[in-house]
Amino acid sequence: MLTKEIFPDEEKSYSTSTNEKGIINSVSDEFVELSGYSKQELLGKDHNIVRHPDMPKIIYKQLWTALENGEEFVGFIFNHAKDGGYYWLANKIYLFSRNKDGGCKYFSYKLPMSARARHHMATLYAKLLEEEKKGGIEASEKYLKEYLDFRGVTFDEYMKTFLDGGGLLKTGFFMARKLFGGSSKK
Repeated sequence: MLTKEIFPDEEKSYSTSTNEKGIINSVSDEFVELSGYSKQELLGKDHNIVRHPDMPKIIYKQLWTALENGEEFVGFIFNHAKDGGYYWLANKIYLFSRNKDGGCKYFSYKLPMSARARHHMATLYAKLLEEEKKGGIEASEKYLKEYLDFRGVTFDEYMKTFLDGGGLLKTGFFMARKLFGGSSKK
């Protein structure tokens, strides 16, 4: 279902913030421009207004599990723009503040990602989506666990390997660690 890819400006950063239910309460001008939606169309809406239908649900499960555990989420997400195009962004999402009543504000800092990262994520996500269509999120989760276990990494470690130029070297290190001993935090 992917249509025309939109390439984010390498010189810009993009951001959004949401409450604990994923309702958008702020967006950067750069994100507004990239998404094709107006600020008014985004504010007060569920963040999945930009969710691409081909984005595997297991990635969002990973995201919310990390946030609910008080951890930062690092991951790659492709969204759909208002005009039907799609774009990839590297996301760092973390708890920004917590109210006395338990409400939260999450901040997401987004950057363009490398072609190498896009290639690896597109390949993995296509397989996750295929598994999801066959057996639901449970099948997708099983595949992701096996994929990461084979590489000897956690989800977080794997995603972080693609944030900088050392991704292939780090992946090789993780594979060697698995083969020759050493532990990975699980």
